[in-house]
Amino acid sequence: MANHKTTTDSFRSIYSINNGVPQGVAVAVGRYPEDSYFGGNPWYLNTLAAAEQLYDALFTWNRQGSITITSVSLSFFRDIYSSAAVGTYASSSATYSSLYSAVKAYADGYMNVVATYAQSNGSLSEQFSRSNGQPLSAYDLTWSYAAFLTAAARRAGVVPYSWGEPAASSVPSFCSATSAIGTYSTAPTSAFPTSQTPVNGVPPPTTTVAPTTTVTGPTSTTTSCTLATSIAVTFNELATTVFGQSIKIVGDVATLGSWNTANAIALSASGYTSSNPLWSMTIVFAPGTIITYKFINVASSGAVTWEKDPNHTFTVPASCATAVTVSGSWQG
Repeated sequence: MANHKTTTDSFRSIYSINNGVPQGVAVAVGRYPEDSYFGGNPWYLNTLAAAEQLYDALFTWNRQGSITITSVSLSFFRDIYSSAAVGTYASSSATYSSLYSAVKAYADGYMNVVATYAQSNGSLSEQFSRSNGQPLSAYDLTWSYAAFLTAAARRAGVVPYSWGEPAASSVPSFCSATSAIGTYSTAPTSAFPTSQTPVNGVPPPTTTVAPTTTVTGPTSTTTSCTLATSIAVTFNELATTVFGQSIKIVGDVATLGSWNTANAIALSASGYTSSNPLWSMTIVFAPGTIITYKFINVASSGAVTWEKDPNHTFTVPASCATAVTVSGSWQG
């Protein structure tokens, strides 16, 4: 948080488009104050990174259930919440709620800066002018779009698998695609966002994915096969939705958000059709894990609808199999 403040504050006085914007209010962000490339301007991806770091913090505070303010981070918090003080605030406290809301509003401000200076058709260049916000340098820079997508994902509480990777408990001696136990595959061709209901129930374009390679851990006992050290559980849920809605799973374990809907995991609608409204997601658990969970329907507004009782309960098997599927239908 202290680094975030120092970095973003450094651009408040040097960019004309930031003139008059006080501390604690989002500004356009560049690479570094001394940058002279193209005259030194704000970048879309850097401004989005400022938002993403704050969304990362919100996700972490939700997961750990508290916000800690130290003497180092105090100045950051006081910019957005004047009565902030050193201490640890549990998620059940009013102070936590106020701090959380203030940081989220601050983060959303950086997204709004990008929206303000994006072109009318939504296209993003590499940079935008420090004086008038006009797009500069490379047009339609893929990196800018990627930065937007990752920032938006963090805002929705969606994080990469590595954030909760149960087997990567130590730094590997060498870096490779198989350093951590898991299933790996080549990224598919871009398609309609799988976390959204297809328009008119039409499934997204078919994509080709390279064969997956599963890497298993060491044998934990002497048997006729290698016992799996992690199990890929695929949840298949039939739930009829409308455009703009998404289905997520939330449960009593940290991997499923600890019943916090902000940390729920979005299912994919890549196989959704009007006749087979399938939502699916594969999540890795440790063998023997007992989970209690439910599915929720999240509207584009963020409104959450829970499926009816009872809760679902599932025990992840401890066996040689590395994958299992759980199928069901929305409890209306």
